[in-house]
Formats: sequence, C-alpha cells, structure tokens
Amino acid sequence: MTVVVLALDALDAGLVDHFDLDAVRLESGGEIETFANTQAVPYTPEVWATVATGLEPAEHGITGGGTSEWANPALDLASTVTGRLDESTRGTLGKLVRSRTGTRERIGETDRESMFDADDAVVHNWPGVHDGQPLQRAWDLMNAVAEGMPRSEFERELFGLCAQQFGWAHEMLVHPVSIAGVHVHTLDAAGHAYADDEDALGRAYERVGEFVQEIVAALGADDDLLVVSDHGMRTEFYPPDAGEKPASHSWRAYASSTAETSPKSVYDVRRWVEERAASGASASDDDEGIDMPTERLRELGYLD
Repeated sequence: MTVVVLALDALDAGLVDHFDLDAVRLESGGEIETFANTQAVPYTPEVWATVATGLEPAEHGITGGGTSEWANPALDLASTVTGRLDESTRGTLGKLVRSRTGTRERIGETDRESMFDADDAVVHNWPGVHDGQPLQRAWDLMNAVAEGMPRSEFERELFGLCAQQFGWAHEMLVHPVSIAGVHVHTLDAAGHAYADDEDALGRAYERVGEFVQEIVAALGADDDLLVVSDHGMRTEFYPPDAGEKPASHSWRAYASSTAETSPKSVYDVRRWVEERAASGASASDDDEGIDMPTERLRELGYLD
C-alpha cells in the first residue's frame, strides 16, 4: 500500500468551488485549518515543514531566517534579519543579492523527524524538508513574469515542472513505497500571475485537476491519495476577496482524500498519513539486493 501526498501549493478551497473542480474533490475533504507565523498570512516553507513534521515552526526551525540558507556567513546572518519581511520584499532583496554576488540561497531544511523518515517513505521537492530547487525555479518564473516573460513561455516552463512532479508521484505507485510526497508549486505561481485573469487561472486549475485524476486512475486497490494545500490565493474575480489585496495568500487551505476521512488541519496531516500507511504497510522485508559487478564498474571509472 502507498499513501501518495500531493502538496498542491495554494490550492484554494474557495476557488475549487468557484471553478467547480470535481477533479480534486475526492472521497472526503474540504477547507482545512492553516496558520501564519512570521507573515500576516501563511508562508510556504513554514507551513510545509509543519505538514511534514507535525511541529510548530519554533520546533522544526523553518521560520524567519531559517526558511533560507546562504553559503556566505554574512548573507546567512542578514537573512535572519529579513526573515520577517513580506514574501515580495524578501524576493526582491534575494534577487538583488544574487545578481550582485553570484551566490544563491537554498531553502532551509529541518533536522527534525518527518513522515518521510518512515520505512520505505520517499519525498521529492518538499520545502523545509527536501530539495527546494524546484520551488526556487517556480519562484524564478514568477519573477520573470513580473519582468515581462511571455505567457506562453511561462506556462510551458511552469507546467513542464508540474508534469515532472506528477510523473514522479505516478512512478512511485509501481514501487514498494509506504508514503510518497511531492510538492507542486504550479497553482501558487499561476495564482500570483493570474489573480486578475479568471479564465487563465481557471485553465491552470483544470490542468492540475487532470494531473490529479491521472494519479487517481493509477492507484491500486489498497492505495490512498491525499491532496493538501498550505493556503489559498486571493483574486480580483472571486467575490469573497473584494477589498483584499489580489495575488496575496488566503486562509482557504484545502485537503481531500480517497479515504473516508481527511485531515482537518495542516497540523493533522502527518498523523493522518502515518496512520493510513500503517494500516496497510507494504511488505518490503523480502526485497532482494542487487548484485552489481563492482570490479567492472571500477575498471570503467565509476567507482574508486
């Protein structure tokens, strides 16, 4: 049995209803509780680290300056000061530093245990836990749009990343994996870019929904799928957002699962996933090793 966790950043519960997106309305689910810590609204690295660990930001450490790490000690110290600035300001400052110094921050990673430390659990591109480079690529695309990147190029790159991430999840279903988690930033990037364009954002939701349904179709009889977000996205066209700043994070986080239950809060996700995985633990004890021809590999220069 595999529990697949699709971390769909900025999947907005209100917009799921607005776009009537049945593709992500699974057996159970709806709007869930999320939180804000250093920002006035939920902030991506903080929330996803909490989802994976079940811990408060103060406990897992991915908060404030800890959300990004620099190889340069002086820049790393400066990031602790800028950690409470809003996301847009932090992005502008980070871009300035990168252009002036040629260095790049990386998404901070917690050293606390997460649901992906379980036996046979795997994870790809999960902010605060594993490999933040795909998230940084999505952020770069958002900056490029602000600087005039053509829509066709933006969508080609963004949905190319999206396809890779869903493809990874699809592949994990054919392996003896207990938990497979992947973060997908597509709807967040599209939400920031298309907060004033209902048709364009609707198409993005529809495309992501198609990817979700491909995973649903690939599930085995004992597998489960959980779709979960960290926050939503305010838009100009969604009536409840009237008077709010478009393209800012909303509190309308969402979760839906193929099981009879789903988490009610981002704090509940780890427990829910681990309980589902434990109820149908995969039999991997009989997994055989691979007899690699090590001497031949040394001759070819692949091994020391």
